[in-house]
Amino acid sequence: MEFIPGDTVPVSGVYRVEHDAHRLMHEAALLVDTRFPRCKQCNDAVRFRLVRPVVDSQVLPFRVHAFLEEYCEPEEPMASIG
Repeated sequence: MEFIPGDTVPVSGVYRVEHDAHRLMHEAALLVDTRFPRCKQCNDAVRFRLVRPVVDSQVLPFRVHAFLEEYCEPEEPMASIG
């Protein structure tokens, strides 16, 4: 199954990360119930596939690094006051 930025991570584990042509595939450890991150360069043109789940006793904190950043919901425009 393939995931996109903003989807909820269904299982803690190591995910294969495929970018839109600017970088080779790599892996990232992600935690269940967090959001799949965006790429700093190709934004939402990045895809994720589970490589291997992790045992509950293992800890895999997501660390923002050179290529991925936390997914943040876009802010809604404020309604005009008038």
